[in-house]
Amino acid sequence: MNVPFDRYVSFKNADWEGKSQRVMAKLQAHIDAADNPFWGYFAQKRTELNEKQGLDDLRVLHNYLPTLREILEESGDEETLALLEDLEVTCM
Repeated sequence: MNVPFDRYVSFKNADWEGKSQRVMAKLQAHIDAADNPFWGYFAQKRTELNEKQGLDDLRVLHNYLPTLREILEESGDEETLALLEDLEVTCM
């Protein structure tokens, strides 16, 4: 019997989807402002990873975590950085 594997079973009560959505919503302001070339690249890769590889936003955020952290620190976006760090601690 082939049962699909749920890699997020340990996040059952962690609301990883909601947390990922909140972080992505905050990042959208940076993407829209396009004040750094990374944001256009990040938006494109997010779409590619979601559509072509079936990766969810938690995985996309995990893939770019160090870069996101650095850019958010440089821009002084403490609110989004706090959300990202909470997501990292509870779900990554």
